[in-house]
Amino acid sequence: MTNTPSDSGQKKKKNWKDKSVRNQAQRIENAFSNQGENAPPRPPSMFRSQVQLASTYAPGTLFTWEGAKGICRSVPIDRELLKIEDATRLLIYKGINEITSNWHSRGSQVRLPDETPIQLILDDPFYNQRTQRIELDPAQFQLNEPSVMGYVPYPLLFRCATCGRLKEYQSIEEQANHPLPRRCENHEPRWTQVDVVYVHWSGSLEPLSPHRNYYDNNRQRVARFTLCGCGSEDFSLDNDSPVFSEWKFICKGCGKTRDFQQHDNHTLDVLTNVQRSGGRNWEYLEVNMLPISYRANSAFYTQKGTFIEFRDRSVVDLLMPDEDRKEQLLLRVANIHGFDFNTPSDDKIMSALNSIGRGVEWQDYTDHLEWAERAKQRNQVNRVEELLKGAADLKEKWFQDGVIERGEVNSLSLRRGVETRNTWARRYDPIRLTIEHDRFKTEHVSEKFERHEAVDVLNPDRLICDAVGNTTALGLYKNATGSLMSAIGIEELVLIRGLPICEFSFGFTRVSSTPVYNREHNGRQVPMPVRLNAFASLPNGKHPIYVTRQKNEALYFKLDEARVKRWLLTNEVDGLPSPDEEKSIGAAFLENYTDFEPFLDGFKNREGRSGLTRSLCPYTYMLLHSLSHQVMHSLADASGIDRDGLGEHIFPADLAFCVYRKGMTPDLGNISAMWRNHSGDFLRRILSTRQLRCGSGSLCDSRGGACPACIMVSEVTCIAGNHLLSRSCLRGGSAPNWEPRDSNSLVGYFDPRLAHD
Repeated sequence: MTNTPSDSGQKKKKNWKDKSVRNQAQRIENAFSNQGENAPPRPPSMFRSQVQLASTYAPGTLFTWEGAKGICRSVPIDRELLKIEDATRLLIYKGINEITSNWHSRGSQVRLPDETPIQLILDDPFYNQRTQRIELDPAQFQLNEPSVMGYVPYPLLFRCATCGRLKEYQSIEEQANHPLPRRCENHEPRWTQVDVVYVHWSGSLEPLSPHRNYYDNNRQRVARFTLCGCGSEDFSLDNDSPVFSEWKFICKGCGKTRDFQQHDNHTLDVLTNVQRSGGRNWEYLEVNMLPISYRANSAFYTQKGTFIEFRDRSVVDLLMPDEDRKEQLLLRVANIHGFDFNTPSDDKIMSALNSIGRGVEWQDYTDHLEWAERAKQRNQVNRVEELLKGAADLKEKWFQDGVIERGEVNSLSLRRGVETRNTWARRYDPIRLTIEHDRFKTEHVSEKFERHEAVDVLNPDRLICDAVGNTTALGLYKNATGSLMSAIGIEELVLIRGLPICEFSFGFTRVSSTPVYNREHNGRQVPMPVRLNAFASLPNGKHPIYVTRQKNEALYFKLDEARVKRWLLTNEVDGLPSPDEEKSIGAAFLENYTDFEPFLDGFKNREGRSGLTRSLCPYTYMLLHSLSHQVMHSLADASGIDRDGLGEHIFPADLAFCVYRKGMTPDLGNISAMWRNHSGDFLRRILSTRQLRCGSGSLCDSRGGACPACIMVSEVTCIAGNHLLSRSCLRGGSAPNWEPRDSNSLVGYFDPRLAHD
């Protein structure tokens, strides 16, 4: 762990953990020494990788130094991120707003029919306290670069290892002014930090303490008992038992014991006020904190999001909820997926413009289209995009000015989806993902082809194929690669160099990483709302959002639509377009989609209790998701990249997905090198019977075919939390676990019978 002095421009100062500083009070004073009387205290700082600082060492987490030099808590340091595009900034705030909205929606269902106060579900900065609506105010947050993190000693509770006596400090300043005693009763003390803390699903964290929190009805606020009945404030801790429930506090005055129990201040205050105002009676198990080791995973969960960056801000603007945007969005999606729609003819538009003296604008419009056609013939992809956008902007202005009427999409189902999509989980919204995929193909595939930053594996360059330049060898490579892609069911496979990925972490939870924690008590499970907390504020009062941006290699896959359709038909999936309809699977997906919900609750039930049937949308997503995981496992094996070092992005209506390398370390071309040296092995691994076999035995096979021993990855890596996932999609086997046990088994996508009509 590397440290920095409090001011690198001045003489280096010793910090609180420096062995050469013997006096404990002096150590703490040095760590928080000010450069002036009015300057705020400045904690010592540490460096780690940006990914680690944005997650593992995010503000609020507890950790210890190598060699057990003391327990610390991370605190934020102001490192504002200034250079960031508007589209990226907007996507970060929209992502946080979606996560908090979904979190509130899930948490508010915990106590039905009783209402769950929003204060128990979300931290104050995530909602408007006057209206209690989910409204993220960017003025309360600051995008921060995770280049450095501060730290402070915590907890400030010490125990004499000789007699068990406790000494607690409320602040670092108090400890600096009143150091630990040099004598403990009649012996030399051996002071150690107590490494067990109280945590609560509200996000609260406290040191162990014999002093009880309680609600003072006279003062109408939470207070604390600090005295024993005998008047003593001194306690010792008996922690000989390996079980926390058997630990106890002992009064040094009268010898009475106190059990391990503490009430959470925040929850106690909220629930008491709700009850006082006529609300429900609550149970103490709702406010009792949990004693855990500071090392436990449940002490801290970072909450974060990920997205692919785009230069074009229209990716954000087009998805805004206002009415004008909805019409534009409807027409754009209809155009991408081939929906029928009526638009005014060219003659009608030209006549309307001429009638109001704006005929020259029509000439400008047709010029843009003609120039775009010429640029297309010269293979100038960027120029084509620019000219077509100019023509679209002209037409949009005519719509807004009322010169012509917008076209009308004939699909009522698609129109209904555009109207209601704001209630859908953003992560799985196929309309949003369709717009993103459209820009993805333009910015990260087509445009990068021109700059040699993307390459179709069937038309390789020298960096990924040594056979380039040798006609015979190149022919053999193309035949072998094409045959394997056909066997897998891939229509297009592109290697992308420098795919821009943005990850952001904005808050944390304790006890559980999800909005609901089921607490076991006396043989029953009682659901508790887990509070989503913003990181502790910076000295300027704003809450940091840590942003990491990376450009690493990726593989883009587009599935063979005819093969997917045969797979869906063979497995008797509902919702497919009829043979006489000229409609793509993507169009049918958009018309049939119903909200997956943010945490895919409908697909967690076992033995068909969800009531779901074999329908187009979940089956299509499950196929893409399962194949994405199979690719991740094969890529990790063939390239040496850790599975947790890979990410995924799925475009369900476009039958496409992308697998990319994560990490802020320099990109050494791992995927390019893998393809150049092991492309055949990589593709064969995807099809391999061994890769499709579960390492845990037959239990996984009998439950739909997905577990940590086969195609699952860590939940931090998986875009869908390892749900909507089954090896049966690929190799064939048992039906997904949300279907009834007597459901027909699946025919796998890799079945050779599906390779041809």
